[in-house]
Amino acid sequence: MAHDCIGARTPPQLPDSTGGVLMDWQGIITVMWEYLPRLAWAIGIFLFGALAIHGLLRPLGRRLLRRVKWKPAVLSLALSMATTVAWILVISGIFAVLKLTVIAATLSGSLALVALAVAQGAKNTTADIVAGLFLAADEDLDIGYRVTAGGVEGVVERIDLRKTRIRDDQGKLHVIPNRAVEGGTWVVHRKDER
Repeated sequence: MAHDCIGARTPPQLPDSTGGVLMDWQGIITVMWEYLPRLAWAIGIFLFGALAIHGLLRPLGRRLLRRVKWKPAVLSLALSMATTVAWILVISGIFAVLKLTVIAATLSGSLALVALAVAQGAKNTTADIVAGLFLAADEDLDIGYRVTAGGVEGVVERIDLRKTRIRDDQGKLHVIPNRAVEGGTWVVHRKDER
């Protein structure tokens, strides 16, 4: 064991393959201290984003969209899209603060294969989104209408990007993919039961 001139022991260090010394605890702590501010910023961005989206965007969006006098289904769809875009911006901000753009660039080849697999699996999601846009613009289906759609009779509670929610007479909420509603036949029993 090595001793310095005062007689204290120095901790043993293991050589790595390049002839240097493996990172010691002090090096690990140094790296952690450099990374902690970024992590704190990332957590701050997430918390601020969540509060802004749920505390500001959604309530202000509802008020603003009511003034525009759009159909409730269009309002619901627009709010859902705005929320999605806001979350994408929050996540992008977190990645930028954590400097994960370099990592993302190195993984792009693998991500391309993953994206191909996701695209294959997401074709139903894409169909739901496109159908949701058509449903939101349709005059015969809106929030508050009593309908039979997707084999369910009840009142339309919500139409968002991917799903239509219908509450039946027993109080059960049926969540139906938009492609099933748009691709099938629906019957309007009464308009605007709100």
